[in-house]
Amino acid sequence: MAGVDLTVYAETLIATVARAFYDDDAVCLIDVLLRDKFLRDDDMAPRLSLPARQLRRTLQFLEEEHLVKHELVDDLAMGGSQNTKFWYIDYNHAVHVIRLRVHLLQKKLAEEEMRARSSSLYLCPGYGRRACNGRYGEQDAQQIVDPESGLFLCRECVRAYVNHPNPP
Repeated sequence: MAGVDLTVYAETLIATVARAFYDDDAVCLIDVLLRDKFLRDDDMAPRLSLPARQLRRTLQFLEEEHLVKHELVDDLAMGGSQNTKFWYIDYNHAVHVIRLRVHLLQKKLAEEEMRARSSSLYLCPGYGRRACNGRYGEQDAQQIVDPESGLFLCRECVRAYVNHPNPP
């Protein structure tokens, strides 16, 4: 991808994730940082029409989410009276955090799907009346299909069985 500026893709990804998963204050803050790159919190408050306390709380939250970072700059050398925090988005770090979260989410969904599939239990109607021992897991149930009716039939009493929503 020679000649392609990848920061455009990173900015689009970060903005899309912000809009999908965060509240309006966080989205506005990320948009300002994407546009202006480095800003002091004192400069951001008037731009966003947010109280300073709420702005700092949102910045702290986004920092804990690893989407924004800050750097302390010594104002004393330039005639100032304190250290100043400059906030920015580290594109490389933010993209890696998003990729990790997507991976962990996919992994969690796959595990939940496997758990749900493995806990499926099919019971023969005769099982409740103790007429047979027709309890089948999902794999067993798929092997016993009546070719004529397409129903799952119990091996013991040849009755169609149903999915049991609350397996033991």
